Amino acid sequence: MPDAWHLIDEIQALLDPLREMHRRHQAALDEHRDTDGAVIEARYAAYEEARRSTALEASDVLHTVAARMELLVAVPAHRAFTVALNGPGHAEGASPWLFVVNGTDLDDAHCRLAELPSFRRWLDDIRNPDDSVGTRGDAEIVTGQSHAGVPAPGSYVDLRREQARVLADRTASSRASQLPVPGSPCPAPQRSR
Repeated sequence: MPDAWHLIDEIQALLDPLREMHRRHQAALDEHRDTDGAVIEARYAAYEEARRSTALEASDVLHTVAARMELLVAVPAHRAFTVALNGPGHAEGASPWLFVVNGTDLDDAHCRLAELPSFRRWLDDIRNPDDSVGTRGDAEIVTGQSHAGVPAPGSYVDLRREQARVLADRTASSRASQLPVPGSPCPAPQRSR
C-alpha cells in the first residue's frame, strides 16, 4: 500500500475538480429554483434537462476518478512521478520539459507517458521541421531531474487526469485486449544526464 503522504496530495488533486464540478452543477440547477430551493413550475422541463446533463457529466467524471483511485491503491503502488525530457531548445540551454504521470517506478512512468495522446502530440510538435517523413520527435529522459513526486506547482505538465481517462476508456472498451495494459513492457527510454 502506498505511503499516506503521497496519497494526501493525490486525493486533493482528485477533490479539487470534483468540488468545482459540484459548484457548477448546483449553479446550473439553481437557475431553475426559487429562493427556498423549490423548482419553479414554469422551469420544470429546463430543470430536468439540467439534471440530466449534469448527471451525465458527473457519471463520466466518476468513472475517471474511480480509475485514478484504483491506481492509487494498486499493488504495486502507483504514485506520481516527474519525467523530465529534453525538448526544443535543449542545445541552447533550455530547461527540460517536466511531465507528471502515475507509475510504479520511473521506467513505468515513462511507459505510461508514452501511451498518452497529448504526449504523442507533443512529440509530433517537436519533430524536426526538416523531417519530410513525418516521424515523431525524440526526447531523451533527463535522469537527474526525473524523480518520484511532483515538482513546484506551475512548473510541469500534469497528465494524470488524461492518464486516468485513458485507463477508464481502456477498461470500458471492448478493444481493451488490443491496447497495451499497465505494466506491459515498453521500449527502454533514452537517457541523458
